[in-house]
Amino acid sequence: MSKKNPHRIDLSQRLFIELGTSILIETHGKGNPLSGKLVGMKVGDYLIVDISEINSDNISLSKQDPVLVKYVNLEDIFNFSSMVLRVLTQPDSLVFLQYPDMVESGNIRSHKRVDCFLPIRAKTGDFHAPGVAVNISARGCLCMVDHSHLWKDINTKDIELLFSYGDLETLSIIGEIRTSQIQGSKIKLSIKFNKINTFSQSIISTLVPALRL
Repeated sequence: MSKKNPHRIDLSQRLFIELGTSILIETHGKGNPLSGKLVGMKVGDYLIVDISEINSDNISLSKQDPVLVKYVNLEDIFNFSSMVLRVLTQPDSLVFLQYPDMVESGNIRSHKRVDCFLPIRAKTGDFHAPGVAVNISARGCLCMVDHSHLWKDINTKDIELLFSYGDLETLSIIGEIRTSQIQGSKIKLSIKFNKINTFSQSIISTLVPALRL
């Protein structure tokens, strides 16, 4: 993720983040990233992230562990370095993180995204779900997909998107789920494509004429 144009967040103001926002906590050499939701904060002091949906056996955080925290706001990825202040396991699994003194913005729109409405099928593992790509670029897309309890701990996992074109043809594009956020009966997925070939680019350009690849 690009770290161009970092900007400081004035501690006299709240972070650009709302309660319920999906959070990704990346540890340093202590296993896979942990996903959760922001459930509270004390400005200038700490943030509280609920990671109750994660199997307790997969939680490897300890007090004073350094972490990198990522979240999405208005389709821009923000990240900041922090430290674990406390980990609770009862009655819910909660992580208290040190409030950041600097937040970096790495715009996921390094390639211009174009609004669209493309029906898709999303596949990760053996699970399929229908959805819609609501914007797209040469590097990725934002999708709204039917939510299921099977969409758990999916950040950083590979995903296959199936786009229909022609009469019976289907274009398959593989990518990585960068962030996810539940919105009612849907889940919003921000996806970064793996490298796509010229043929796939031509199909996408045909489906979305406003997109210039």
